[in-house]
Amino acid sequence: MNTDRNLSSHGQESDYSGSRAAQRTRVALLRAALELILEHGYDRVSVADITRLADYGRSTFYLHFRDKEDLVWALLYNQIAQLDAQIVAAVEPLKSPQREYMAWRMIFETIEQQRSFFLQMDGELSRRLRQMQKVQLISNFERQLRDGYYSLLTDVPPELGARFIVGALLELLDYWLQHPEAGTPEVMARHMFRLVFRRDPD
Repeated sequence: MNTDRNLSSHGQESDYSGSRAAQRTRVALLRAALELILEHGYDRVSVADITRLADYGRSTFYLHFRDKEDLVWALLYNQIAQLDAQIVAAVEPLKSPQREYMAWRMIFETIEQQRSFFLQMDGELSRRLRQMQKVQLISNFERQLRDGYYSLLTDVPPELGARFIVGALLELLDYWLQHPEAGTPEVMARHMFRLVFRRDPD
């Protein structure tokens, strides 16, 4: 998971927040949080743990993030934005439904690479973050359906189609994280395609 980008935050704003020093501090905090989450899990990591590893004070942390949840949401939001941009570029030459298949395959491939992180996000305290992620994904996919970028080849309203697809995809991903023996990213994307379009991808 890349922490080097200029991630968006809902924390406090100041002239400091746009400086190079601030960006280096922000990246250091994000890296420390990611390292700790991978080692201990989201629920067991505190702001004090993050600042201790990053070698910054708690007051510095709160210049960048409201709390631990805000920091990890910055990681997740950035991951969603980066992956969405990569998928849009990759599937541009394709038509539906091959476009949807390739998008789902890329999602499964990315989650496989980040399996350790997402397994450590499976706790009581991280449920709200997972819900925030779901809401963001629904919003993105609904907009793309309305814009005609993706199609489910049906006249179901986009707001319903987006919720159906995102819900199904997240459930498959959650199961697959716990049961990698279910198949490769390609196999899982094919399962998703068959469930939605009732046939094999071309």
